[in-house]
Amino acid sequence: MKKYLVILTLATATYFVGCSDQLDRFPVDSLVEETAYNTVSDLQFGLNGVLGSYSYNYIIGFNSIFTDNTRVGVDNGGQDTGFGQQVLNADTGGFSFGGGVLWNSRYSVINDMNRLLVAASSISPGATEEDTYNNILAQTYAFRALAHYELLLYYGIDITDDSALGVPYVDYVSADATPGRDTVGDVLAAIDSDLDQALALFPAGTNDINFATPDFVTFLRARIALETGDNPGAIGFCNQLIPNYPLANISQYLGMFNEDADKTEVVWNYDNVQGANAGINFFWNFSGQGPKWEISRELFGLFEDDDIRKTVVLDDASDLDDDRLVIGKYPINANTLAINDYKAMRISELYLTRAEAYAKAGQFTLAAADVLAVQEARHVGTPDPIDFNNNLGDAIDVIIQERRLELCFEGHRYIDIKRVRDITGEGIIQSEDLGDCGGAYPCELPASASEFILPIPQGEINGNPVISEQQAPGY
Repeated sequence: MKKYLVILTLATATYFVGCSDQLDRFPVDSLVEETAYNTVSDLQFGLNGVLGSYSYNYIIGFNSIFTDNTRVGVDNGGQDTGFGQQVLNADTGGFSFGGGVLWNSRYSVINDMNRLLVAASSISPGATEEDTYNNILAQTYAFRALAHYELLLYYGIDITDDSALGVPYVDYVSADATPGRDTVGDVLAAIDSDLDQALALFPAGTNDINFATPDFVTFLRARIALETGDNPGAIGFCNQLIPNYPLANISQYLGMFNEDADKTEVVWNYDNVQGANAGINFFWNFSGQGPKWEISRELFGLFEDDDIRKTVVLDDASDLDDDRLVIGKYPINANTLAINDYKAMRISELYLTRAEAYAKAGQFTLAAADVLAVQEARHVGTPDPIDFNNNLGDAIDVIIQERRLELCFEGHRYIDIKRVRDITGEGIIQSEDLGDCGGAYPCELPASASEFILPIPQGEINGNPVISEQQAPGY
């Protein structure tokens, strides 16, 4: 991969599209970074700004509405119905909340991270600033890796095939670059290199869960290993973290999602703050709690009455007699802004990641034990024993269902279905009998559907002649 270190003005296009127009208006040697970043404190402010724009709302909304976790709400006036109808097109790049948001927003963040790294190279920290300086660099490398991984996960042609087309890995700042897709193998290697850089730079004792940490890196590597089919690697990374983080008990779990009162099992917490316009609850509900999208009847029926997750998922504004199932996992706070933090990495996910990797490796007893551990932490009563009968299909069905219960409305469902569809033979299936689909809302998206790879936004295709020949199949 070529590396360009051309500093741009902050007004220069943050995506790959339309750069030449900006160059007509701003001289390429207008080095705003020289004035914007002069000190380590400047770099810290810059990092805080970049992380503040790293929104997960679009991923959370898409994973719930596009799949089988929601049904159209009684107060929906047309909001995001395209997702509910499973419509993706190249004009919007799949994530049509605002038009191609995931592609554009992640590459915008990556561009800002690259600016930080270039600016940092010309700043010499003082003796008392070295840890802060190194931590800023570590954060930047870690989040650049995460951003590229998420792009690869949604836009890559096949994350399990190193030779397949991935996404552009951008580790430079350039006004006129027109990058094509790097291979999956090259993108994964670059991600791994960035994570190594982060680990080498983290000061001793880095453990603030609101930022990247060494455990953040290990957690991300566990996710990558599972998605790429590296089951031993997934098990190994999970083994590094699981002993260090207890599963939240029932009261702690309730506190975790109500007013952010507990972070017992959180490895990375995306810290929503007032003014960031990041109220997750509002993807499904109007500010008065009228639901645009509700919990699907099928999903709600999977929760047992003694499961604390049922209490957390169902908002108090629900009316079971009237069949109104309001999503309440991120309840509106007393200030009505719904700025609950997004618990982006929780140890329960790693239990279920390890369970899936164990099952795929034929270690069914260990897989069952991990699923049972999560169930025991969430139920008041004693869950039934689990026996997969040495059957991979049975194991995957149970594990993915448990992931659905544990991680619903946290941005995982679409990816989980996509990852195991070769085993289950199923795509997205919704219940017409329960009224979750029908009419304009399809009841099935086949496992072979092109919609399991997001299209590159049309604006990118039009503005980048290299990538224009590399659109995802079916678009």
